[in-house]
Amino acid sequence: MRPTPHPLLLTCLLLAPAANAASLAIRDQNPLTRAAYLPVAADTLPAGSAWHLDAQLQWSNTVNLGATAQERLVVDAESVEVTLSAQRAVGDWQLRASLPVVRRSAGVLDGFIDGWHRAFGLPQGARPTVPRNAYALTYQRLGSAPVAVAAGTALGDMQLEAGRVLRTSPTSALSAWVGLELPTGDRTRLTGNGAVDAAGWLAWQQSLAPRWTLDARAGWSHSGGGGLLPLARNVGFGTATLGWQATGAVQALVQLDAHSALVRDTSLPFLSEAVLLTLGGRYRLQSGAVFEAGVVEDIQVNHSPDVSFQLRWRWAPGR
Repeated sequence: MRPTPHPLLLTCLLLAPAANAASLAIRDQNPLTRAAYLPVAADTLPAGSAWHLDAQLQWSNTVNLGATAQERLVVDAESVEVTLSAQRAVGDWQLRASLPVVRRSAGVLDGFIDGWHRAFGLPQGARPTVPRNAYALTYQRLGSAPVAVAAGTALGDMQLEAGRVLRTSPTSALSAWVGLELPTGDRTRLTGNGAVDAAGWLAWQQSLAPRWTLDARAGWSHSGGGGLLPLARNVGFGTATLGWQATGAVQALVQLDAHSALVRDTSLPFLSEAVLLTLGGRYRLQSGAVFEAGVVEDIQVNHSPDVSFQLRWRWAPGR
């Protein structure tokens, strides 16, 4: 059956003025499927602008135990992913290169997340059954050797991406993007699949009112294969973001990200489709530098990490 993005995303292909930052750069931090290519949303820089650099941190924590007659997984891990990116507008094109570094460990967030879930009445899942601040990351399919990932730090796969504005108006813009993910990651630590992956997507930015914007994108990713887990060859993904410009410098954001199943022939929710909800904001300095922060929740419970925290800093050197 062909994978498709979540239906809500297919009805929200509208977004913010092209000169502004659009959606938050959120990626599913599932540690078992990190080798899959899921491009994050890109900013649209003014034509002729110099290089912009950004550093992003996503800090996530997950406890997930799953078993069927064919599969078994144990995930009790914390991930810290730092991604460094460079982007430039050349004529009508946007060019971006990104390289992530991923660290997995037992972490320190278990107690905080337990308290967070209790305070807001959120599902605890398997958390009460495992020790706090422990580490385990394993997966096994019937008839195959088990995959056990040691804690530690590794490079992820590098992304090279290019976008072009197709249509603009005073209140909207439509652009198309293509990307390649190169095998710089570590297959044994599930931060790469040892193959070249490709993706393409459309992004639409629309001003709804003087202070409101709606940003969306939808696309398709193709895996070159080669991972330790049987990654799906084709994955649909999408994003929808509602923004409110509170002041000239401060923007509040609510965002949905979704993707279809990342692993072939699985019946485990943690390896199938996911929908993520992010509550965040953006602060723009007078220099043009931008700071972003967000909290990501797995509103489709047991399909992605329990919680992720996102911080991002974007700036243009020399300004």
